[in-house]
Amino acid sequence: MNKDLVRRVLLVAVSILNWIFSVGYIREIYNAMLGENSIEYVDNIDIDGSDFTPLANLAVAGFNGAMIFLTVVLAVLFATIFILIFAILLRVTTIRKNDIVTESEVVFTKRLIMVSSVAAFIVGIFSTNIKLTEYVIALSWQQPLFMMLIYYLPLKKRFKQGTEMEHSEL
Repeated sequence: MNKDLVRRVLLVAVSILNWIFSVGYIREIYNAMLGENSIEYVDNIDIDGSDFTPLANLAVAGFNGAMIFLTVVLAVLFATIFILIFAILLRVTTIRKNDIVTESEVVFTKRLIMVSSVAAFIVGIFSTNIKLTEYVIALSWQQPLFMMLIYYLPLKKRFKQGTEMEHSEL
């Protein structure tokens, strides 16, 4: 099996994993925001004849809001960490100094990263009914950025070095 094919297969696998993290966390945030609350609102709280229902419901709203905020922060943090780890592992395991990289592989890599990133964004938008666009963006920027910086650019550089070495030999 040649290295070109192995790199492409691993890139597809990593893109699928990145996609699952991005879209999966977007869906979890959507469910947390529009689904059931962590604590349900109360109907009537009377203490010594005084109505404390508004105060109790304010505390419930504050707690539920804090849980949603924590969910968003942790989702963005975990997605960023996992996508970064996948990109680094892909880079370290597939691109070596003596590898020959073809132009078709560089083009395939760029197109796959772009298509995968745009697809994750579109699916995130459709799965949240365009209500959480800012959260979709918060969970969609990692894949194109890290995959381009950590994997694509070194691959492209390896291709350019290979073509320069070929021209210098002539």
